[in-house]
Amino acid sequence: MAFKMESSQLKIAEKLVILNDRAVGMLTRIYNIKKACADSKSKPAFLADKHMENAIKHVARKFPVVDARMNTSTFHYVDTMKEDIIKSLGLYYYTFADLMELKDNILQLLTTMDACQCQLDISLNYELTAGYLNLVVNLICLMVLLSRVDDRKVVLGLFNAAYDLLHGQSESSFPRLGQMILDYEHPMRKLSEDLGPLNRLISSALSSLSPVYLRRNITANTWRNAQILSLTANPQQILYAAQTDTIACEYLSLDVMDRWIVSRQYTLIVEGSFESLCVNCAYSLKTSQVLWLLRHLSEWPSSSKKASKQCDELVDRQLPELLYYMLELRQLVTKYSDVIQRYYLKYVNGYDAIMTRELVSNINDLNEDDAAILSDFASSISSINSDTDLRALRLDWFRFQARTSMARSPFLLTKNRKLAIIMNTNVFHLKMIDLQDEMLKETSDLSVYCSALHDMCPEEKNHILEKSLALCNSILDDVCQSITDVVGALCEYELRLAEQTSPSTIAAQIVSQMLRSKGGKNAAAAAQKDPTPAGEESYRVDRQTLTYPDKLQTTLILLCLVELCAGVSQYRQLFVSDHFFAPREYLSQHIEHKFVDLILAMAVDPASPSTPRRPSDLLMIIQAYMTVLQNIDACVPLDITRLFNNVLLQQTQPLDSRNKETMTYIYTKWYLEVVLRRASAGHMLWSEHLQAMISSGEGIEFAPEQYTDPRELRCLAQIIGPYGVKYLAERLTWHVASQIGELNKIVLANRDVLHTARTNFDCNERMKEVMQVLAHEPKEKKGSTSSPADAILQRTSIIGQIFSFRDALHTALEQALGELGAAMGMQGPIDIALSNAVRAQSLQINPDEHYQMSCLLLVAIAISLPKLATVESATYKPSLRASLNNTHCIPLAVNTMAGALFHHHGRGDIHLRMKEFLALASSSVLRAAQEMDGRQDAINNQSALYIMLEQLVNKCRWLSMDVLEACFPYNLVRTAYQHCYQQEADTFQ
Repeated sequence: MAFKMESSQLKIAEKLVILNDRAVGMLTRIYNIKKACADSKSKPAFLADKHMENAIKHVARKFPVVDARMNTSTFHYVDTMKEDIIKSLGLYYYTFADLMELKDNILQLLTTMDACQCQLDISLNYELTAGYLNLVVNLICLMVLLSRVDDRKVVLGLFNAAYDLLHGQSESSFPRLGQMILDYEHPMRKLSEDLGPLNRLISSALSSLSPVYLRRNITANTWRNAQILSLTANPQQILYAAQTDTIACEYLSLDVMDRWIVSRQYTLIVEGSFESLCVNCAYSLKTSQVLWLLRHLSEWPSSSKKASKQCDELVDRQLPELLYYMLELRQLVTKYSDVIQRYYLKYVNGYDAIMTRELVSNINDLNEDDAAILSDFASSISSINSDTDLRALRLDWFRFQARTSMARSPFLLTKNRKLAIIMNTNVFHLKMIDLQDEMLKETSDLSVYCSALHDMCPEEKNHILEKSLALCNSILDDVCQSITDVVGALCEYELRLAEQTSPSTIAAQIVSQMLRSKGGKNAAAAAQKDPTPAGEESYRVDRQTLTYPDKLQTTLILLCLVELCAGVSQYRQLFVSDHFFAPREYLSQHIEHKFVDLILAMAVDPASPSTPRRPSDLLMIIQAYMTVLQNIDACVPLDITRLFNNVLLQQTQPLDSRNKETMTYIYTKWYLEVVLRRASAGHMLWSEHLQAMISSGEGIEFAPEQYTDPRELRCLAQIIGPYGVKYLAERLTWHVASQIGELNKIVLANRDVLHTARTNFDCNERMKEVMQVLAHEPKEKKGSTSSPADAILQRTSIIGQIFSFRDALHTALEQALGELGAAMGMQGPIDIALSNAVRAQSLQINPDEHYQMSCLLLVAIAISLPKLATVESATYKPSLRASLNNTHCIPLAVNTMAGALFHHHGRGDIHLRMKEFLALASSSVLRAAQEMDGRQDAINNQSALYIMLEQLVNKCRWLSMDVLEACFPYNLVRTAYQHCYQQEADTFQ
């Protein structure tokens, strides 16, 4: 009777559950303490304090005998910091104290089970045997891990010293705790002493593993030949539940058994099935393989001669595919969990309940308590539903195993194998009803204790979560980086194909054909330079021959685009540590950055690093890259349109989202600082006929027409867009505003003379004096300008040249964007940008004074025009519709400046000022023609002046031909055109 009372109160099943859970939590906490003490950044700050050095050495040498009050000089600093030390090291100390208490409880339970002579058999009392072996393994792991914690003696000794100094006595558990630390300096020796008396029970439990372990630890070929997990072997049995006498052992992980046996044997096993038992079995097999690889990859035993040799045999190239199938199986089980639950619910109600009830009714040698457990179990499973709490039923079976596995029990489970088999089957079926998630975690979870969380480790949660988030982010970055590398290789290949049909390549082929037709050395040289003909990449002799992009996408192991994209697109979201990761967004961001980097890398011409590529070439490159990115949509669903919008719209701004220079900035800087600066220096001229900058004959390193003709400007407008054109036009306008400022300085210096010319423009004598003053060359020349009149004409020509280029750019934008160009690039009656720039530069000038300066500026330009009659380079070329010194741009400059300046003053007299300018200009030109009458060299340049007046009226919105004929005879204009055309025709003859 005393034994029965003792047996009913031992609660072995409950203790095994509680102690195993607590051991796992303690294992996690001890491991985190080990990592913290090994890391100089996370270890307690006191251990690195120089003031504590003597105390630390004393504790390490005398541990566990530490008398702080007898060594006051050594522990003086500890005394001053005792409260902080207790607060900082308290978590470590009490964790070790909890470990000591846990060890005592575990050894007590193991001893109790041995004293009760429990009979353990993994195939019969699975829960009891597995719980016992897990408890033994957890104890061993805990004590081994404890021996590897750095500074454990110092931490415990310092805490106890501080506690002693604060409370006047040592902490109560310190003597036993210190002795435990010393005992487990060599853990295996001490563990053999503790577990040696339990050898019989441990051996019996491990011996029961032999049939299961041998059946599981076989090669993959053996599994395949036996077709154990094959659905096609017996398709007629697919709808029937799997029947086995060791159902709980079928999904027992080989990794778990290896830990129980402490073995290092390993065999590759890869199979799968879709029945629930087969699925769990497959999970356990795959989990065992992955965990074995993880644990042996860095700890592979090697000989001393080849210690540094890497173990290539451990690199499993099928591991990613294996993990993929594991996740796919998990998804299928999760997706059809309701179907599995309904199936087993009906199976338990319709079969298991009947079998169990009949079997229990035939058992007679049970005591009252055991009979109540079985009868209640049988009656309960006959009336379960999806909402029934089944944990109590499984715990009852666990209790029954513990009670009937003792040697003195009247009912021995080992003699009633059929009951054990049916009850184990019932428990598995019940788990498939309400514990599907736990079953998936038990059989397929790959997390190990070093990175797992536990309720006993709340302090480490944030640190582990941060590490897991960083690791997930790193993995996604690596995968996306691999994809972008493949995309970059495909872009290079697509660019080579595009270059085969580019105009420059076709031109080179034409030259090659011409050289070949001439024969001789030219033919040999042409043959060597023949490029690859377009379309050759599509010609195949064998259908199995793969092209380079085919290999990149399908066959190359390290650069397999299809598999990488499949991995990224497998999940829309990844849930890691309470955070959602979107792999496709990662990939989209990486491809976006790669696209930008490729464009910027190709923006500079390799042959001339200081010169950007022609806009047409760069547009071809961008279109080739876009073709590749559009094809990626076949591998992974991405919003390519949004990606293009993000990248190309950012390129219309001077800086992108990463604060890097864009195409807009590069081309704006180059056009302003190179092209227009060379044009201002006279190295280029603007051709109205070609609508482009052309070289004036002096040597420069690039052909300006290849960057400024209408086709190139249209391509530039497509690259930098309306916003980029607006940015470039604004920079051009600011250059014009600075030129106007320089003109205002000249006007201010000759203010009185210009006032005289304005009021006496019909007096020949006074106008001659004015012209003499403006044409006077200073004695000390500062620069290339020799007189105020020359400076006015030169700067006005530069302004007209800039405006000509800007108008051509706006025209290209209008052509490129169609109707949108009408809103963004069409010209208006007033140049608002220039007006704003002038306003910004004249804030400190009196408005009336600035108005007078604007009027005098037009007067200065008008009376300076006749000076062009003496400049040979001012001759008008009808074929170019240009003058060699760009003076043909003066009419556009005058019209644009007048509109902006007088719109800024807001007096509504733009038409009056333009009529005044026309009157002054025509009077000055006619007067100069009278004075030079008869000079053949002046006739050519006079013709250019007449044409300039006619162009001024044609391009002006405030003047008409009637106004021109009122002050200037139009027959002179017709004669001027006829003379210029005839002169150019004579030159060609």
